[in-house]
Amino acid sequence: MTISREWPTNEEIRAIARNTNIPLSDEAYEIAHQYSRISQALSANLLGGEDLNWCGFAQWSSRAVGSELQLGDNSKFLQKLSRLYHVPMVAEQLFRLLTLTLLGGSYGIGLSIANRSIFAEMASFHTNILSDVGEPAIMKVTPLNEYPPLLEDLGDEGLALLRTAHSLLSRAKSAPGPLRSELVLGASIALSAYEQKRVQPALEYVFYRPVRWTLQVSWRMPYLYATHHTCERFKFYGRAHEEQAPAMRSIEDSWVRMYSRTLWLKTAVDTIMLNKPLNFPQGKTPPLLRAASTFQTKEVADLVQQYGPPDPADLKGVSNWLDYNERMRFIVTYFMIYQQIEQMFHEPPFKRRRHWKKPHIIDPLGRLEFRTIPLGRETVRPNTSA
Repeated sequence: MTISREWPTNEEIRAIARNTNIPLSDEAYEIAHQYSRISQALSANLLGGEDLNWCGFAQWSSRAVGSELQLGDNSKFLQKLSRLYHVPMVAEQLFRLLTLTLLGGSYGIGLSIANRSIFAEMASFHTNILSDVGEPAIMKVTPLNEYPPLLEDLGDEGLALLRTAHSLLSRAKSAPGPLRSELVLGASIALSAYEQKRVQPALEYVFYRPVRWTLQVSWRMPYLYATHHTCERFKFYGRAHEEQAPAMRSIEDSWVRMYSRTLWLKTAVDTIMLNKPLNFPQGKTPPLLRAASTFQTKEVADLVQQYGPPDPADLKGVSNWLDYNERMRFIVTYFMIYQQIEQMFHEPPFKRRRHWKKPHIIDPLGRLEFRTIPLGRETVRPNTSA
């Protein structure tokens, strides 16, 4: 595999995050390509080629988002859904129309805003490290006013996670093999803890929309159209789950558990069903899959203790993908197992499709705004055991 030492500039990152000239699915694939560039640059210039960094993992998740945003007649996402629910071939077209109605435009907007925003923030975080100029900083996305808040402002908690990740990666540059591996793992955990909590509102917006459209919005739409208040529907989509009536919360919980059974992630070596237990692709227990107390670096041990699996032998899947703690436990276990698999470093393959029609412009995506937020510099500690 040819390793690139180049990475995108902040201007390129902003342009990609705002791009509305290609379909949403192709945009996610382009983001996956840029993650691959950054991952390869980190490996070539700083971290070596034994441990996959956060951007290396993100290239596969962004590819998965691209697959889930392909909702045309030949959508593999919808085909797989129909197989999972044992839909007869004669009913597949009806199933597709019903699914698209339930998902609505909110599905593509919510997923795309989450993917683009995290790309802008995480890509700028890593290119700042690669450039090694000035103070550590991140390009933070400003929320859009016309939608419910789709990104959570993490405040000092988010900055602390980013500073921890920056410190761990800085120390990994000069660390020997095993210690470098755990420092890279710790940085990936801190970054995922940040970005998963940041996009929690967007995930809830996407997951709860089908239930809320069916039970709270659909029958109100004639009145909302007649009174020119169609934007009122976003109040229903954006309402906190905890504020719903008990019966509605129960229905939403059941829907999310059912929907969580349909989620998967295709990697370089296998396809992971997110509700199923993880497997060992290489047939043996990975060296990083171990208890928190065994890690040398205190910050890494604390991150594994807080977010990782309580029992490294318990590889169970996620029953409710909206549960932040359950999701993080699965993600940390995934990192531990796949970080040192050589094939994961390869750029995800995808076919560039020729589009005869100009894509539908989703105006808010072209108006994403960014502001540079300094992280503050922590003292880089020497590479010693905790």
